[in-house]
Amino acid sequence: MALIPVNNVGEMGIVKDINPWELPPNVWSEGNNVRAEHGAIQKSPGYLEVMATCPVAPYYITNLEVAGANYWIVGGLAKIYVHDGSNWTDITRASGGDYSATAAENWTSTVLGGVLIMANGYDDPQFWALSGGVPSTSTKMADLTNWPASTECFSMRAFRSFLIALNVQKASSNFRDMVKWSTEAAAQTVPASWDETDATVDAGEYSLEDSKGKILDGLPLGDAFMIYKEDSTYEMTYIGTPFIFAFRQISPNVGALTKNCVAEYDGGHFVFGNGDMYINNGTRLQSLLPHKMRDHVFNNISGDDFQKAFVVADYGNTEMWACYVSQSNTTNAQCDKALVWNWSNGAFTERDLPNLGFIGYGTEGNPLAPGSWGSATTNWDTDTLNWNESAATSFFNLAGKTLVMASPTNTKLFRNETGNQEDTSNMSSYIQRTGLTMDEQGQPDQSMVKRISAVWPKMKVNPDSATDTVNVYVGHQMSTEEAITWEGPYTFNPDTQSKVPVRVTGKYIGVKFESTTDTTWQLNGYSLDIKNAGQRGSVSR
Repeated sequence: MALIPVNNVGEMGIVKDINPWELPPNVWSEGNNVRAEHGAIQKSPGYLEVMATCPVAPYYITNLEVAGANYWIVGGLAKIYVHDGSNWTDITRASGGDYSATAAENWTSTVLGGVLIMANGYDDPQFWALSGGVPSTSTKMADLTNWPASTECFSMRAFRSFLIALNVQKASSNFRDMVKWSTEAAAQTVPASWDETDATVDAGEYSLEDSKGKILDGLPLGDAFMIYKEDSTYEMTYIGTPFIFAFRQISPNVGALTKNCVAEYDGGHFVFGNGDMYINNGTRLQSLLPHKMRDHVFNNISGDDFQKAFVVADYGNTEMWACYVSQSNTTNAQCDKALVWNWSNGAFTERDLPNLGFIGYGTEGNPLAPGSWGSATTNWDTDTLNWNESAATSFFNLAGKTLVMASPTNTKLFRNETGNQEDTSNMSSYIQRTGLTMDEQGQPDQSMVKRISAVWPKMKVNPDSATDTVNVYVGHQMSTEEAITWEGPYTFNPDTQSKVPVRVTGKYIGVKFESTTDTTWQLNGYSLDIKNAGQRGSVSR
């Protein structure tokens, strides 16, 4: 009998597109509601409702911080509301009627000189005017001043001192490959003109006609503005008069899946594309998913609701969330799954979502409570919250930026990284590896039958209690064609146990760690007691 260790179990995350028996031992073949961090696998943090009671089904959410003021703006299909930290206020435009946004074509937002701009593709773009350099809840949204009549755009973004309108409709004519830009705006104001025919201003428009597909979105990247069509990517750079901007194709065959599917991080863009996910470093787009999760994700996306997908960056945890509606979500048809990419270690994991329209990133909660470390009411051994987590009973709260999730299905907003549950329900989480072939020398051998007598998890749970346990399963197969047989669950308590005794025999071994309660856990590695039991039968490859 030999004790064979498997370490660095959070180094590479989950890979579903390669046969498990072809993967290194520390790569996982399945998992849900887990995070790969610091070489370990952890249960994903929970979330709780915030800013209750949301007055509208929230399809969109964004955070605005201006001159020390902090607001969360929520877009419904017909109304826009703002939360100032205490109260909700309806800031829907006073004239023009309710909005005509749809669940399939959500809002986009941008900030130009402190002024919030929102667009939905159906109504005039909206802006929230500043008063004395600060927005006010007594001020309503309004149709964008100087925007041309009978004109809409699919998305609008700020770049330098310009506003960029993408995928334009003029009256009844669609110009889906058109980029339209304003004149430069003065500080804390909106642009004075969009008139491309006026030679005295630097407004203009340009059509990207050399590639098929419509424009979906765009974002600044360094000194350039990247434009994403369905099937191609362009760079837009400022060159001054008379042309104002120059355009160059970056990729002839890679674009975005839909609007809100691009996010900036560390000097690059993460792009949720049509059939893959990419990094755009400004010169080329590099694929992230081949031989990892591409087949799994794109076979799982609902073809009827793919346009509801979106991306959000969680900068505090160096994570990029690619959110989508799964094929199994036929009832609510809002985003119920997220593929999470940690850009610091390259690991992919997955988690469930509570039927979201969008996720905002910003500051939620109060600043650090006054006092000193000595005034804390909890200690490191008993405090169960994550660092930066908000709770009335926790002193260890920096109230930093976090993700706030907008669920139109539940008419709720949820703060991520809060608690251990999914709102008020226990979160089920697991990590699983099948197809392990190590023999008692720790070498891969698909012909050898192995006898497993124990699993030694290197694990901790929180809170530290005799009642906090995880379930351990051990699986076995004699060939890759047969279904794996799982033995268990075996209850494991890291405080009182060091190993899980089992009796399992097979050529291919599986392990699974699972929790279905509010217990948080972290797995740093595990070891298997393995004894070679000889070679029997044929080897299936």
